[in-house]
Amino acid sequence: MSSQQVRVRFAPSPTGFLHIGGVRTALFNYLFARQQGGKFLLRIEDTDTDRSEQRFTDDILTSLDWLGMKADEPLLYQSARLEHYRSVAEQLILEGHAYRCTCTEEEVEAAREQMIKEGKKPMYGRTCRERNQPASDKPHAIRAKFPLSGKTSFTDLIRGEIPFPNEDLDDFVMIRSNGVPTYNFVVVVDDIEMRISHVIRGDDHINNTPKQIFLYDALRAPKPVFAHLPMILGQDKKKLSKRNGETSTNAYRTEGYLPEALLNFLVRLGWSHGDQELFTMEEMVRLFKLEDVQVSGAVFNTEKLMWIAGEHMKRAAPERLLGILASDFRDRFSESSYQALSSPYASELVPFVAPKVKLVKELADQLHPLLEAGAVPVDGSGLKWNKDPAMKERIRVAIIDLRKEWSDRVSGAGVNRLGDAGVDHAAVDARLRSLAEAHGLKLGDLTQPMRLYVTGHASSAVGLFDLFPLMAWKTIDLRLEVCLRS
Repeated sequence: MSSQQVRVRFAPSPTGFLHIGGVRTALFNYLFARQQGGKFLLRIEDTDTDRSEQRFTDDILTSLDWLGMKADEPLLYQSARLEHYRSVAEQLILEGHAYRCTCTEEEVEAAREQMIKEGKKPMYGRTCRERNQPASDKPHAIRAKFPLSGKTSFTDLIRGEIPFPNEDLDDFVMIRSNGVPTYNFVVVVDDIEMRISHVIRGDDHINNTPKQIFLYDALRAPKPVFAHLPMILGQDKKKLSKRNGETSTNAYRTEGYLPEALLNFLVRLGWSHGDQELFTMEEMVRLFKLEDVQVSGAVFNTEKLMWIAGEHMKRAAPERLLGILASDFRDRFSESSYQALSSPYASELVPFVAPKVKLVKELADQLHPLLEAGAVPVDGSGLKWNKDPAMKERIRVAIIDLRKEWSDRVSGAGVNRLGDAGVDHAAVDARLRSLAEAHGLKLGDLTQPMRLYVTGHASSAVGLFDLFPLMAWKTIDLRLEVCLRS
């Protein structure tokens, strides 16, 4: 099949937020389309008017936009095509591929229960199949007139040949008695008219495929190639749940996952390329092959996701991370620290902090106190010096000496930062070590309170030796003064 013919679609229902399983399906469709030079289309399957909500549609579109998977053509909304679906169904009745069914839900259910009692497979008893009922105002469904013998089979790109005996298949409802079309009917009408060449979806749709093949044949349309993806399982090897990863995609954004990290994790759920674990989008497009997708379920491993998130944080450009902080994590900054995000100082800090965290939210929490111009509130109750007043006094004297020395150094050079006065990482390291030795202290005893009060964290992602040359000396001096008063 030539690349110009490849057309795939992602078709979510806006009856809930876009979850990870849906994103993985969208991603595999997107990668296949991009690799083949084809088209990636988006369809909103909103015929369930009772459960479909605009906020869910908005969530789907926002999530896909954040992940960088944009449709190549305008969206198709099924709710705008209801009359068209009914027209197609009427045509199938005229051509003998469907019929009107006036059986009530109670009658259908009673017949099913009787079949179960008789040890038969429960299905519609085809009461109305040969009645040839004309159109009327009486409530009625429209059912497919499925073959009673033979078999329906298809070749799945991932699973190979899959046959279904026709006798086991029902005369499924195409249009309900309330006039609302069903999934198996509208999906085929849409896929034909959207010229979909490959249907790539979850393996929970395998049993729907023979019904859809019947409709392709009835509508005299070429059938697409089918590929059914393995289910995503929780670490307990059961269906993914909210407890073990089945969360709204926007929730991952709120937590601070980079979109490329989430996509990298998802592409490995059911697909691999040798032992490679980390992929850029360009690599995924170049290397992805449907035939390499596994058949068995893929396990959602939260630890693996966090590792991948951390690796992509290391790769991300500081300017991009600062942009994400400004757009998505405004609420984690004060007005002054938010304004400082656009400063050269913030750009200098990010390369020290980003490799030590895994999520953008963690980056925000680390940077906020470093970007504040004044002192920041801390809890010093856990400091070691609280248990040794004599050691605390030696530390205080050492800090007083350090403040005077470095204040003179900065003032004498007429600059605002130690780094601009020639005090680099090595100089800070050497001076703090010599100061600790001179006052009979261990280096860790001296730096523990300094780190807490200067960085705002007992365990900061950026060390004092790196921070002191970068932070404004006025801010450091003020925070050390607060440390001495504690």
